[in-house]
Amino acid sequence: CSKVKSITEAQETTVAQCILAHSDSVKGSILLIQAPGTPTLIKGTISGLTPGKHGFHVHEFGDMSKGCESMGAHYNPDGNDHGNEDSGHVGDLGNINAGNDGVAVVKKISKRIDLLGDRSIIGRGLVVHEDPDDLGQGDDAESLKTGNAGKRLACGVIVIRDSK
Repeated sequence: CSKVKSITEAQETTVAQCILAHSDSVKGSILLIQAPGTPTLIKGTISGLTPGKHGFHVHEFGDMSKGCESMGAHYNPDGNDHGNEDSGHVGDLGNINAGNDGVAVVKKISKRIDLLGDRSIIGRGLVVHEDPDDLGQGDDAESLKTGNAGKRLACGVIVIRDSK
């Protein structure tokens, strides 16, 4: 708890990381970087994917006791329907795109993801899904809940990266 309190009051840049696991083939490492009063930079590389788009979300819990399934739903502190990176769940990060080599290079700037303060995502889960996220534009109820992004391929807990 003392670490979380110091993050909340931080005046310096906060760096978090997420190592994706719970998959035999999909692997990756994601860095999240935020200075006070600025958007969060999300960057990294994910390999072992099928070519094309894959849903990419922050989930409610950093609980991997039952693999990716125990991470709960998308992080949604505002109670919104699923959507894109500008509207919808706070945890909606749209899609990542894997090339023909199965590698997705991630570089996103999120105005809605916080590493600092009351809405910090530190300790929550990050999940890569099997299918493209339809950004809440599908014609069914699941679109407004998950974006029809399908099975959870790999996941990890977002943790503070020690600066030492």
